[in-house]
Amino acid sequence: MESIAPKFERLIKPAYPTGKDLKDRRWVFIPYDRFTDRVGPLTQQAAEKTGIVIVESTAKAHRRPYHKKKLVLLISNMRHFALEQAARGCKVIYFFSPNSHATALLELQQTLPLPDITVMQPAERELRLDIAAATKLGLKLNVVEDTTWFSTTEDFTKVYGAYKAGRSYVMDRFYRVVRQKSGVLMKNGKPVGGQFSYDADNRNPYKGQVPIPKPLSFPPDELTLEVIDFVAREYGHHFGEIEGFDSPVTQADADRAWTFTLEHLLPHFGPYEDAMRDDELQLFHSRTSGLVNLSRLLPAQMIAEAAQAIENGRVPLASGEGFIRQLMGWREFMRHLHEQTDGYRLLAGTIPQETKKLKKKADPYAGAVPTALNASLPLPAAYWGVKSGLHCLDTVVEQVVQEGWSHHITRLMVLSNLATLCGFSPRELTDWFWFAYVDAYDWVVETNVLGMATYADGGLTATKPYVSGAAYINRMSNYCGHCQYDPKRSTGEGSCPFTALYWTFLERNEAVLGGNFRMQMPYNTLRKKSGPELVQLRARADEAVAHLQSFPRPKY
Repeated sequence: MESIAPKFERLIKPAYPTGKDLKDRRWVFIPYDRFTDRVGPLTQQAAEKTGIVIVESTAKAHRRPYHKKKLVLLISNMRHFALEQAARGCKVIYFFSPNSHATALLELQQTLPLPDITVMQPAERELRLDIAAATKLGLKLNVVEDTTWFSTTEDFTKVYGAYKAGRSYVMDRFYRVVRQKSGVLMKNGKPVGGQFSYDADNRNPYKGQVPIPKPLSFPPDELTLEVIDFVAREYGHHFGEIEGFDSPVTQADADRAWTFTLEHLLPHFGPYEDAMRDDELQLFHSRTSGLVNLSRLLPAQMIAEAAQAIENGRVPLASGEGFIRQLMGWREFMRHLHEQTDGYRLLAGTIPQETKKLKKKADPYAGAVPTALNASLPLPAAYWGVKSGLHCLDTVVEQVVQEGWSHHITRLMVLSNLATLCGFSPRELTDWFWFAYVDAYDWVVETNVLGMATYADGGLTATKPYVSGAAYINRMSNYCGHCQYDPKRSTGEGSCPFTALYWTFLERNEAVLGGNFRMQMPYNTLRKKSGPELVQLRARADEAVAHLQSFPRPKY
């Protein structure tokens, strides 16, 4: 059999264990998103008494058409982490397998033989399912707490109690409790500056007020080039471009990326975190989310150092707090909610209809399909890079195709906003985000997209849908100035479809949203519109949806 990675395998071979190593060392399985030796089982004994098992599974990588750069980021970090642990003195079993991670572990345990293996509780539900299935077949795993998280399940249930259908989960309550417990940005039991959130201060458009630092460059080394070649061969039919990969793949480079963020980006992050530009796609965003979700960077360290920078006057309070709220608040909140709702599967009406019709047992891997707004239209080809003529959409999608990343407001107020207004399937949008973004895993993407981004959960995570017409995009970006459509016109030739889509979205969903106290102003405005204007708005919205759905969608 031809070697998958001859250069890497030559380097890792000396770290392979002897029979004595198999018996005498503590063996730890490293999931595909937990590349750290700073917390967890790898810190609990000397490297000379530790062995690690890493599985590179093509079955997992083929489960979805994951962005090629996402696969390069993950696999290259995985291989570099293995070599870093070998350099520390750990013995390493690095196993290439066409099967799932847990099936491969069972095979190793039975053939080597390998004693009981320790693993931190896997973050992804999918890996937990794989492990549960293999455990029934004899896999012996000791599952311990995942200490890469900043908060615990108890922190979450202390605020909300056990999951209960119909209850509203507002992140702010959780964030305040975790701030108080941790003492971060707290003084004498009260928040530094007098308030917990400075979100209202962080909503400025960017118009060149301060220069944007040139991002660091991390050109591929020899091992990463080998990964790039492998991904191009094995997963060449997947989504996205592979050329130009330029991300950290070692612990040292991940640390450099965070230091650069802290010193050069975070001081100006807050005021412009909601801004969008077609000429400055990154702005002051750190792009560290992919590294955080691989555990190369740990939230506890980042939060502590950001808080220290605020205290030292190197980062303004509003900027630092906005960054900390994303890590300590939204990230932790969403993963707890995913766990408590079993990835939204405990919500009423989330089992796929085809499963119900056939009266068959639900596929445990099938994604939940909440659809409080009855949105079911297919996601259009524009999300795969087919040009739509909407400059905002085409700009953001092109960035995702090229990089596997865009910042959070473009995700929310362009990609998700348009899908929600048009009535595109929240499940399809969720799956698209899952494979298209380098930082997307089930625990983060399902709750964010099915909840906050599309309101498919009916308000479980948000008090109102995050939707807008053209005015918001025009105010917060320079997209509209470079677009064929006029954001100030809602109907007629050359009008921007976002505004017509917005009003028809409200009209279509009045039975669900009309009583929402946060939606009264737009509904009052809607009710004042004349019959002829509503007819024109509906026609413009229908035209926009038909245009988006007129292009054939690429197949993977």
